[in-house]
Amino acid sequence: MTPDATADYERRCRLLIRLAYPPRFREFRGAELMGTLMDLAGPDQSSPTLRECLDVIRGGLMLRLREHPPLWHWLLYRLTPVRLPWKYRWWARDDIQGRFFLERRLALALLLDLPILLVITQSPPSYAHMVGALFVYLIVLPSKGSMRRTMLAKHEFHPDGTSYFPRPPEFHPESEAYELRPDHLRRTRRPGH
Repeated sequence: MTPDATADYERRCRLLIRLAYPPRFREFRGAELMGTLMDLAGPDQSSPTLRECLDVIRGGLMLRLREHPPLWHWLLYRLTPVRLPWKYRWWARDDIQGRFFLERRLALALLLDLPILLVITQSPPSYAHMVGALFVYLIVLPSKGSMRRTMLAKHEFHPDGTSYFPRPPEFHPESEAYELRPDHLRRTRRPGH
């Protein structure tokens, strides 16, 4: 491959991986996937083939669906500041650190509260309702950083997103299916506790 074709191919593969896979996967397995895609590249190929793109997108979608919490946990997490079960904490970290974290929470709350608001006011949606929603958003916006830090701490992560526990669930000691849980680390304590 020529250097220009290699650079174009690598740039497009990185974009594809970023669109398909969650941040945690890219952090721990992204280089491995990128190496595989680079090995698949033909001579002077400037972008992945349609089949490769569909395979990467399918793999990323399946990973996202497999790690997504069930509906009742997800709704509680979105509408209230509750902690997700341990199994979904890495998904929560990706969600909390993601773009539009506050906006996703407020949009769902607005969608669920809008029918109640319309019944109380007994009027169709108007500019006053939109101005009220914008006003609530502007009031809550300055607390976005502290809300993020609080939610990360609730799911046992430092403010930068690193875990309180030494290893992510992808690394398995003694090559067996093992997920590091707080009860496995009896002497490990969270900072400040």
